[in-house]
Amino acid sequence: MTLDKNEWLRQGVFVLLLLGLVGGAWYFIFRPRDLEDQQMRLAIAAKQRQLQKLNRATATIGNLKEEIANLDQAIQFFQSKLPNEKEMDKVLEEVWRLAESNNLTTKGIYATRSNGASPFVPAGATQIEQPIKMEFEGDFMGFYSFLIALEAQPRIMRIREIKLQPQNSGSDDKEGLVKASLIMSIFFENQPNQKG
Repeated sequence: MTLDKNEWLRQGVFVLLLLGLVGGAWYFIFRPRDLEDQQMRLAIAAKQRQLQKLNRATATIGNLKEEIANLDQAIQFFQSKLPNEKEMDKVLEEVWRLAESNNLTTKGIYATRSNGASPFVPAGATQIEQPIKMEFEGDFMGFYSFLIALEAQPRIMRIREIKLQPQNSGSDDKEGLVKASLIMSIFFENQPNQKG
C-alpha cells in the first residue's frame, strides 16, 4: 500500500485540522476555564482570610462583652460603697465613733472646701470627693489603731494629709500622747443611690 501525494496531503490536512481543533479547544475552552478557576481559587482564599478575621473579631467581641459585664459589676460594687449625700452625717458619726473607741479625744471634724476637680472623680460623674479635716488628741497607739480601723471601713475614703505633734506636758505618765490632724476625702454619690 503506497500512499500517493494527494493522500499524504489529505492526511496532513486532517492531522493539522485535528491539531487545530485541539489547540482551538485549549485556547477557547480550557484556557478561559483555567483562568476562571484560578480567579475562583484566589477569591476563595480572600474570602477565607476575611472569614478568619471575622472569626477573630467575633471572638474579641465576645471577650469584650464579658469584660464590659465584669466592669459593670465592679462599678456597681464600688457605687454600693459610696454613701449618698444624705448619709454623709452617718459616715462622719462612724468616724467619730472609731476615734472614740480608740481612746482619742475629738477636737473637731470640719467639712472643708474642695480645691476643684479631683483626679479620682472624672468630670461629669455623679460622685463627689468631700475633704474633711479632723483633729484628735490621745495616745499614739490609739491613733494608729484608729487609722487601721478607718482603713477597714466599707466606705471609700482617702487620707490626703496627716500631721502629728507630740504632746509634751513635762510628766512621764503622759509620754506617747499626740495631737493629730488629718485631712481625709470621703467619696459619695451626689444623687441618692438607686439600689435594686
